[in-house]
Amino acid sequence: MIFVLIGISTVAFAQNDPKAKEVLDKMSAKYREIPAFSATFTQTLENKMEDISDSFTGKITVMGDKFKADVAGQVIVNNGETVWTYLKDANEVTINNYDEEAGEMNPSKIYDAYKEGYKYLYMAGEGTAQFHVVDLVPENKDENFFKIRLKIDKNTNLLKNWSVFDRAGNIFNYSVTDFKVRNDMTAGDFNFDTSKYPNIEVLDFR
Repeated sequence: MIFVLIGISTVAFAQNDPKAKEVLDKMSAKYREIPAFSATFTQTLENKMEDISDSFTGKITVMGDKFKADVAGQVIVNNGETVWTYLKDANEVTINNYDEEAGEMNPSKIYDAYKEGYKYLYMAGEGTAQFHVVDLVPENKDENFFKIRLKIDKNTNLLKNWSVFDRAGNIFNYSVTDFKVRNDMTAGDFNFDTSKYPNIEVLDFR
């Protein structure tokens, strides 16, 4: 999934915004308090220049740095060391080592992404607004996206939706629904058991 960020340039980002940091710190602390959670999410791709609009819905479960996502005909399972990508139609699973240093996608990282490699700015949300709106801009100008916009619920400090703006004119919008705190998850829930899939083809690249 899942998980990409956004930005705008210029003097506004000469230094990080204290108000944005306060909001982001509260969000990060909130997720760290939660033992595990599951949620439904919708991803929408927009590109006005190419007249493209597409969307799909998926489900995800996260515990610490481990996650399991069921989206777009595939199941991705990451236990923090190994990543399994299962293609349902092909009954095929690809196994790789998880390399955090390579910047591979991990949905749990979006809550702490602002702490390194990003500038951030508080955009909106004062007064009666339901959400805080914060923009993250990567310090590395070679990234293929230039901004991530986060919308954080004022009452819960949970991330409700976010958008990733890339340099090709694409906007990837993610919206979270059916968020549930889970107290029943264990580390074993984030391993992919090939024995449960008869005649599965296994491609192990570890």
